[in-house]
Amino acid sequence: MIELTNEVKQQVIDLVRADLAEKFGPDDPIVFDPIVIDLRFDPDDEPYPHIYVVYDGDDELMEPLWTAGLPGRLWPKLIDMGIPELPGKSFVEKSEWEEVLAEKFRESA
Repeated sequence: MIELTNEVKQQVIDLVRADLAEKFGPDDPIVFDPIVIDLRFDPDDEPYPHIYVVYDGDDELMEPLWTAGLPGRLWPKLIDMGIPELPGKSFVEKSEWEEVLAEKFRESA
């Protein structure tokens, strides 16, 4: 079973931030915060990491093919960390995060 300690979560967040930094520069009108790592379960009750990337800014910069590729770009590094499961991902607009999901993660923290 995957153990997502705070240290492991921070390492995954750092990987996500590095991946985002390769695509988006400081002059791009978009901000990514927070990035949250959660443990989810597939239909067979197998655990896998799920990455929530909350963004605020020009959503036209969020190219679907690029965002869809995030798990594949991270997977080899996650395997090196001892996490063999392919991660899930959600890119969530800041307004939706605040309305729907933020409270869930405050309660589980």
